[in-house]
Amino acid sequence: LPTFLEALKLAHMFGETLTPNIASISCSGGEAALVADIADSTDLTFPPLNKTQHDALSSVLGPMVALANPLDYHTYIWRDQGAMTAAWAGMADPNISLTLIILDYPRGDLCDPSDWDIATKAAIDAARQTGRNYAVVASLPELLPERTAQELMAQGVVPLLGLDHAIAAIDMMASPQRPAQDPVLLPGGIRETQTLTEARSKERIAAFGVSIPASTATTDRNAVPDLAQDIGFPVTLKVLGLAHKTGAGGLALNITSPDGATDALTGMADGPILIEEMIEGTVAEILIGVTRDPAHGFLLTIGAGGTQTEVLKDTQSLLIPVRYDDIAMALDSLRIAPILKGYRGAQGIDQDALIQTILNLQDFVIAHADQVEEVEINPMLSTPERAVAADALIRMTDD
Repeated sequence: LPTFLEALKLAHMFGETLTPNIASISCSGGEAALVADIADSTDLTFPPLNKTQHDALSSVLGPMVALANPLDYHTYIWRDQGAMTAAWAGMADPNISLTLIILDYPRGDLCDPSDWDIATKAAIDAARQTGRNYAVVASLPELLPERTAQELMAQGVVPLLGLDHAIAAIDMMASPQRPAQDPVLLPGGIRETQTLTEARSKERIAAFGVSIPASTATTDRNAVPDLAQDIGFPVTLKVLGLAHKTGAGGLALNITSPDGATDALTGMADGPILIEEMIEGTVAEILIGVTRDPAHGFLLTIGAGGTQTEVLKDTQSLLIPVRYDDIAMALDSLRIAPILKGYRGAQGIDQDALIQTILNLQDFVIAHADQVEEVEINPMLSTPERAVAADALIRMTDD
């Protein structure tokens, strides 16, 4: 929240004019080192002084000050408002998007802060003379009085509270901006929904480009071996209508022959049978879910799927609509991201196929925004070559 507030000040004062090139000037070598250290983990840079800056600073600071960016100007010019203004103006340059003046103000109820009034005026004068962007930064938030902050802002100098939050905010505002996000899709209320069968759910999303296994369903268990032969072994057998097939006699994997299909059926629960192509070479099982929230829109959840869903609780959530890069960032934020990329020499997934599949599922949701209550693919089987929806559930109104 503090970083957000400091970024809001920067946006209000300077709009989109900031770039990663900044300068810092302080009367302490410790502060110069501190600002450099804090900025080291960001994309901000402190360009070396050019000849114009070097000459301007040298003329006012003299030979006792080592000139650099960040700059420790010592205290030789303290209480000299004209010299302070000249030094701070000399630090600014066309290749610098923001010059930081690090100032910690004393408490007026404990000592005389009048010397810092001179520093405030010098900062304002430097900004006025150069027409460039300046910020007065207190190393700690409580070291910049509100009255002084209001005076600085009124004169075009942004007051920033806390050096670490200030640097984070500048980095945020100076980084290349992502394109504006599309407006969130806010669906209205819907009528009573029904849950589609797995086969019907897959049929609906396949029409929008989501890859599904080759499959067929039957209520005649005697026909299962021949139907499995037609699809091609290995196959998976599923009992339709069970919400959680694993452990409930609703799933048989890696069936490699007609006899194997017959044997597997003897231990399976009652109900119609879905015979599916067995997806081989799976690197990761992914959960992809979409739920409707009348207040916030459609929430897309991406995470570790299959039997790991409840164990790992490794998910990222986004509001629809999302873009390719949004999904890529969400995948990179998962704890299973190293597995997706290929861990310790193992092959990773076809991330492009997975992202495109998620975008295709989004297309289905947007096309049926007035009907869809929930969509879940779990697991999405991701291999080095493809991403296939192994199980799917849709709750929506009659269409």
